[in-house]
Amino acid sequence: MQRYVFTSLSIGIGAALVIIIAISLGVFSAVATWLENLYLSRGILKVSSVERYRWLEMLVVLAVSVGLAWSVIDVSQVAQKILVLGCAILLVLGLSPTMALYGVLFEPFSSLGAGLLAAAGGFVFAATERGMRKRVLEDVLGLRVSHSTFSQLLNAPEPPDFDGAVREVTVLTCRIFNHSELREKLEAAELMKMSNLFIRSVSAFLTSRGAYLDESGPELVRVFFGMLQPDDEHAEKACHTALELRCRLKALNQECETRWFQPLLYGIGISSGPMTVGVYGAKEHYYFSGIGAETDFSRRLAHANLRYNSDLLIGPETYRLVQDRFAFRPMEMFYDPEEDVMTEIYQLLAASDSFDEKERERRDLFWQGVIYYREKKYEEALNHLTRARIAGGGDGTVEFFIAQTQDALTALEDGPKARSEQLTEDGHARLISLM
Repeated sequence: MQRYVFTSLSIGIGAALVIIIAISLGVFSAVATWLENLYLSRGILKVSSVERYRWLEMLVVLAVSVGLAWSVIDVSQVAQKILVLGCAILLVLGLSPTMALYGVLFEPFSSLGAGLLAAAGGFVFAATERGMRKRVLEDVLGLRVSHSTFSQLLNAPEPPDFDGAVREVTVLTCRIFNHSELREKLEAAELMKMSNLFIRSVSAFLTSRGAYLDESGPELVRVFFGMLQPDDEHAEKACHTALELRCRLKALNQECETRWFQPLLYGIGISSGPMTVGVYGAKEHYYFSGIGAETDFSRRLAHANLRYNSDLLIGPETYRLVQDRFAFRPMEMFYDPEEDVMTEIYQLLAASDSFDEKERERRDLFWQGVIYYREKKYEEALNHLTRARIAGGGDGTVEFFIAQTQDALTALEDGPKARSEQLTEDGHARLISLM
């Protein structure tokens, strides 16, 4: 936007200077005399009271030229550019007889000349790549990015690459779990208001943090980091944003309970990896998006929060990228038979620099308890997990693993079976399709 303002000022002031020099050389003197005679013959002006302000004419010249240059450059649609130009011409032409009624001779042709010259310069610039960039960005991105992100892309030295590229991207998905329950307890209009509040609050916050809004609906909002331009810090930005979003969702949940007496059950999933990004769709129905496994995996991670009573889970690649800058807890191991790989998912707790010693001790107890649980040392696991509890409760993830460990102890007493139906041969991993 700053570049557009500078270009508009340059073209407008340049056109105004050309016309002001022409005025000084007397180029418009003949038409001014003709206009004065016309108004006198029509009785609009009186000989004894004719006044002419040259400084006013020059000021209008400058205002019209800069204004038209800015309008032609900034307005995206050609039809709207022409409409603005036509309205400016009518306004300047109407200004002359209006001022003549008050005894002031205003010569409009210099202002029209400046406006047309500035508009011509604006049209020339609008035909270049940089001049067309705003229209391209509006067509492709629409309102899926924040105003600041849009301005950064508009003023970037190089144009955005919409032709297709493979980029490392982090996908953040926020899902609502209890829509079926809300549908039974709320009127349709109230459920719509509640859903719109969720969509509006979450999508506006995420885009304000530089994310690209890929999908927003009643049950989920999904954004991409590092998709519009290559960004080595896409995973870190996504994690910081998710931690802030967690606090906002808690406040949103309180508002929903206050207004509708119903809570929002939600979960956030973050996954990183390569995606093929570009413009997809048919004519008049296209949008910028990405194709890759991380989109579906992020959605699965968000839904997995319902199982673990957690609120923010990340995938293995995201963990690898940011493990030194954030605090995590391990969840479960997953086996993907198609890729023949074992992966682990984690719960994102906080940024490392804001993670206090007491929470660190609880995290370490939990981590050791999960390791014992995977090794089938259930007594030791239960001991560590119980010590990782928060006094008075409130940590659903710890309670989940305590319950899992107690079930495993019960299964050992009843016989070596039960849990083997959902675990792999390694004894501590589940099929990824069960997430």
